[in-house]
Amino acid sequence: MRLVFQIVWLAAIGAVVAGGWWWFTEREGAAARDSVKPRRSTATLVLVEPAVLSTDKRNVHAIGTGRALQSAALYPSVSGEVTKVAFSAEQKVKTGQVLLRLDNEDQRLAVQLAKVEVDEAGRQARRLKKLARSGNVAQANLDTANAALKSAKLRLARAQADLKDRTIFAPFEGVIGLTEIDKGDRVTPDTLIATLDDRSTLFVEFNVSEDAAAHIRLGVLVAMSAWALPGRTFTGIVSAMGSRIDPVTRSLKIRAQIANPDDAVRPGTSFAVNVEVSGSTYPTVPEVAVLWSRDGAYIWRVTDGKVEKVFVRVIRREGGRVLVDGDLKKGDVIVVEGVQGLRPGRKVKAEPRDSKAPKKASAS
Repeated sequence: MRLVFQIVWLAAIGAVVAGGWWWFTEREGAAARDSVKPRRSTATLVLVEPAVLSTDKRNVHAIGTGRALQSAALYPSVSGEVTKVAFSAEQKVKTGQVLLRLDNEDQRLAVQLAKVEVDEAGRQARRLKKLARSGNVAQANLDTANAALKSAKLRLARAQADLKDRTIFAPFEGVIGLTEIDKGDRVTPDTLIATLDDRSTLFVEFNVSEDAAAHIRLGVLVAMSAWALPGRTFTGIVSAMGSRIDPVTRSLKIRAQIANPDDAVRPGTSFAVNVEVSGSTYPTVPEVAVLWSRDGAYIWRVTDGKVEKVFVRVIRREGGRVLVDGDLKKGDVIVVEGVQGLRPGRKVKAEPRDSKAPKKASAS
């Protein structure tokens, strides 16, 4: 009986303790619930900027080679012995100036003989023409005399051409190069006399990639610097373009024209070429507005007081701003600061970013 009494007594004590604990927790919970006041949902403050449109401009770099406006390699038309070299290297020559003469004694004699034949044939033709008027000579004889005169004039013209071939003239104004020909040398039509270049204007030819070629047009300005003249920049203009893309290099040949009035640059000079090309127009936003997730780049746009996530493709970064391609248009309100904790559809209080800039103190 004593054991049963102890068990009942312990059970009664446990029930009292449990009841007291339940009453205490319920009281504390009610007090805590009474102390909590309902909160009103508040909008998140964000700083925003409008999206603006900008043209995708980028610089295309290439290596080009200079070429003279006109360039010629001078060869003699005939074989012969050199009797006179009438130029020196780096000499400026004019159009038609004599550069070299070959022995022409036989050709000068041939011209003189042809002139004699022309004079004689002309005298005979004039005599027969007078006789034909009086009826003392047949028309056939007069025709024969006229034909002989024409033949004599043709032989004279050929002799004069042969004589001219013994002299090499400058085909255009320019600067002549080095020569290895001296008086007394015998030359043939395969002998290079010298090179002649008109360096008043240079053409610079270079290649650009296929995608850049689509945005280059005639008249586009080109900035160039010669490796031989560091610190000096030449401004050229695109004057010609290739008609097709090279299927091997996937590039297009471009020719730009630059003035060279002081003859500072020689043909063959290499140039570092810089061309600014304009592409498509894209929305541009501050760089800090572009966020990243595993799904790609995105920005927050404010519409009707709520934010929405807009995924974009980054085109190019420039000066703290980013050109992006996506579902954006000019004037869309973009969140720049305060992006932490934003969720799609969340209410925000948008303020222009510029309004948060510190104001300058006014002078007293």
